[in-house]
Formats: sequence, structure tokens, C-alpha cells
Amino acid sequence: MWQTLQSWVDKPGVQRLGWAVLVSMLLHAWLFSGHFFKLPSLSKEMHTIEARIQMPKVVVPESTQAKPEKAPVSTDKPKPKLKRLVHKPKPVPQPEMLPVEEPKAEAVTENTSTVPEAAPVQEPTQTQDETPTEAPQIADTGLVINENAYRYVETYFNVSTKIDGRAEGKAKIVYDLMDERHYKITSLTEANGLAALFIGDLMQESEGELTKTGLQPHRYLYQYGDKEDKTYLATFDWQNKSLLMVSSKSEKAVPLVEGSQDLLSFMYQFMFVPPLETMQIPITNGKKLRIYDYQFDGEVLLTGELGEVNTLHISRSGQDPEERVEFWLAPSYQNIPIKIRKTEKDGKVYEMTATRINTNRPILNN
Repeated sequence: MWQTLQSWVDKPGVQRLGWAVLVSMLLHAWLFSGHFFKLPSLSKEMHTIEARIQMPKVVVPESTQAKPEKAPVSTDKPKPKLKRLVHKPKPVPQPEMLPVEEPKAEAVTENTSTVPEAAPVQEPTQTQDETPTEAPQIADTGLVINENAYRYVETYFNVSTKIDGRAEGKAKIVYDLMDERHYKITSLTEANGLAALFIGDLMQESEGELTKTGLQPHRYLYQYGDKEDKTYLATFDWQNKSLLMVSSKSEKAVPLVEGSQDLLSFMYQFMFVPPLETMQIPITNGKKLRIYDYQFDGEVLLTGELGEVNTLHISRSGQDPEERVEFWLAPSYQNIPIKIRKTEKDGKVYEMTATRINTNRPILNN
């Protein structure tokens, strides 16, 4: 029987079964032995891991995205920081409010002080504007000066190359008394249509001052188109009684005659000195200075875009009897010219007829 049992045990299948039973018994003994508590060491590590996960959940809403590892430390430190922040702003606004109120009081005193200063500034300017017009020191002369002459006149003209012909161009003359003493007159003549391709613009300027004898020019410029040979400049040196005339070809100085005018200033001189008061006037065109004799040709009623206007017709003749310049001055417009006609020695005629007059200085927007 022992042999039978021995032969049965020697079988590989029985041996394998025996080993399996032995291993099973050893495993059961291992599980129920004291060595079972070695596994909770892993669970302790898992427990510490779970504790780390729970701690940032508590810290995140309090520290608003603070570092999770230092959360318990940071919760203790911000308490004194908050207390310091609360105590610091309290003394800060108190010293700042005091200086803020003080400059406001000073600013009010400064504004109130400037208000009374602005009022007297306007008052003397008004008296200064009135003094030259009320007392321009005209009593020393024997001339009759218009004390209420225009300070600003803007006249628009139609230009024709025939007597009472259709408009072939336009012109604009502006007289401006800028500061009660200094004046400036500008004139610009332009051709219309196809004529503008062949005829250049004529530009003239006169600058000077208003004296007790009327306009006294200091500078006159005549410029026809962009041609240098038709550009002339006259400079009046009243202190040294000299007239300097400069062109592209020459430069010469001549004695300056008392009461001399240029082509623009003499037309508006009639605002201050009546046309029949002085009929002998020295005039320069930038090339030469000559004394011209004017004659009175009678009163004429002109009818045009200005309506019916009574005029004084005056004229002057040059050395050539074929050459003639005529003016129609309007007493209702303080003797400014509303019609001008120039007849050259070759028979060419240039006529300017006023279409509109403006005596209000335009307001410039800064």
C-alpha cells in the first residue's frame, strides 16, 4: 500500500496538485499572519496623497489661486497685512484733503481777480478806436477830410475790352484800414473762358498809412502774370524824400514829391480828399513818377447791377492825347470808383464796372 501511495505521489499531476495546495496554505497563512499590515503602509501613502488633494480645495477659495503647499502659511500672514492696509489709508486722505481745499479757495480768488481786469481792457480799446476817427488831427491842414471814411471796402467788377461791352473777365479790389493807421489795398484782375489761356492775371498791392492828408503809400507792387519783365516794385522813403523803383531791367531812385500816390492808393484817396479839391496828383506805376492833371467831366447817372447811381466823372490824359484814363466816383459810396476805363494809345480799351460792393469786414474763423 505504501508503494501504491508512493507511486501515486510520484505522478507529476499529483505533485503539481500538492504544490498548489502547499502554496495555497502558505498564502492563507501569509494573509492571516502579522505580515498583513505591511500593505496598509501603501494605504497610508494613499491617505497622505488624499490629504494633499483636500488641502488645496480648502485653500483655493480663500487665497484666490495661492500656492497650495504654502496655503496654511499664507492664511496666517495676510491677517496682519490686511490690518496694516486698513490703518494706512485712514491717515492718508486726511492730509490730502486739506491741501486740496486750500488751492480751490486760491483759484476762486484768482478768477475773481481776473474778471475786473478784463473789463478795463475792453474799455480802453474802444476809446482807442474812437480817438483816431474823432480827432485825426486834420485841423492843421486846409483840406476837407472825410472823418467817417470806410474802414473796409470790397468791390467786385466785370471787365470788358469794349466800351459797355459784355464781361470778358472779373476783378476784385479790397481796401482795408487794418489798425486805424495802416492800410492795404489789393487788386486782382482775371480773364474768363478762353481768354484766360492767353491773358495773365494782373495783381496789384498798395501798403501805407493814413495821415492827416489822406493815404500815404509806402510800397506798391505791380505784377502781370508770371512775367518778370512786367513786375515792378516802388518803395516810398518819406523821411529821405526818395522813391526807389525796381524792375527786372533797372533800379533807380528819384526825388519823392509831396502827396505822391500809386495807381491804387490815388483811387481811394478820394474818400478822404474830395475829387474837386486837388486835381493835380503825382502818381507812380512802379516804372516812373509823373504829375497828372485831372479834369472834371460832369455828373453822370449810371445804371447797372448796383442800380441807378449818381457819379462824378473825372479823367486824365497822358502825354499822348490818344491815351486816357477815366473814373466814375460815387458820392453815395464815399467817392470810391464804381467804373474805370483806360484807353491806350493804340486804341485798346479796358473797362471795369462794379457789380457788388461790400463794406463789412469778413470775420475770420481761427
